[in-house]
Amino acid sequence: MNKKIDLISGLAGFAALMVIYAHMGSEGFLRLSHHFHNLGVMFFFSLSGFLLSYLYIDKKFCAEDVTAYSLARLTRIAPVYLFTILASFVIFTCFDPQFVYQIGAHNLLRHLLFIGNESVFWTIDPQVQFYVLFLLLWSATAHYVSTKNALPLVFLVFACVLLIMLRRSLPGTFVGANLHYFAFGVLAGVVRRKMHIEFHQPQLINIIHVSLLLLFLGVECGIIQLSERMPHENLSTLVMAMLVAFFVFVFSFDSLSARLLFGNPLLRLMGSLSFSLYLLHMPVLYWVKKLYPDEITHPVVVALTFMLIIALATLYFYTVERYCALAVKTLGKKYAGRIEGMFTRLGVKNRATVS
Repeated sequence: MNKKIDLISGLAGFAALMVIYAHMGSEGFLRLSHHFHNLGVMFFFSLSGFLLSYLYIDKKFCAEDVTAYSLARLTRIAPVYLFTILASFVIFTCFDPQFVYQIGAHNLLRHLLFIGNESVFWTIDPQVQFYVLFLLLWSATAHYVSTKNALPLVFLVFACVLLIMLRRSLPGTFVGANLHYFAFGVLAGVVRRKMHIEFHQPQLINIIHVSLLLLFLGVECGIIQLSERMPHENLSTLVMAMLVAFFVFVFSFDSLSARLLFGNPLLRLMGSLSFSLYLLHMPVLYWVKKLYPDEITHPVVVALTFMLIIALATLYFYTVERYCALAVKTLGKKYAGRIEGMFTRLGVKNRATVS
């Protein structure tokens, strides 16, 4: 269990670093023809689906567990996200009208309600929406297990398939536009959870892991093209969604190559810092470009910028993110009984009455 979680944490760190790499390319720090496009975002969405299904889908859908789930999801994203939104609002309106996160009176409320689309914040909206959607999936699955009535689950799956079919016509801030990544991640998590085994062929797993890494490298460097639209629409292609979910699934199994790449302490640390890295890297790139506009491609400047992102994200994590999360967690424990009561009034049974 610990090894798998370590590897998944390392994958989250890898996703965060790929987002930074991509934006350093698009912002002119790196002169590369391929910037790993939306690979980091793909992994974040797929990892979310994988982890939620792996951790929760077999649990009883009761008021106590639903409350614990809701508080865990709220604590993970909301506190530091809202702090960053408010800080960006102050910087943009009071100090720097060119600030990269242009949060003003015109769009502050939308971002506070998780429906904004400024810069990197657009990915937070579908993430939060998926947390709610997963509750429905969990409820429908638990209902089927306890009553053998598959109608709610079939209806929900049908609705998800319909949204996936319509994904290209939906706004990117809506979960339906990216639901294929969450959905394939959920399927991968369910399969992994149901296997209850580990492969005892380490050489075969190593070969699969190395082959997948080479495949991704070939795709993202433009050497391998899985579809004609891949260079322009790789976030919306089902092929990439399946490939990313398969990547996450396969790397949940232990191997020497997996431990070296995603199980090492450094990348696991990046996984812990991933949300702070995601929130802070664009402001750092903005300020460096503003201070040294003609030197951003210099290798020393690139290296120092990357180290500054890591350093500030570490500071942000151990101060703002951790303490904001602790405050919300403390409030959550204090009012857990009331939250459970709210879910009970909505029809969720208590653990003692769930069969």
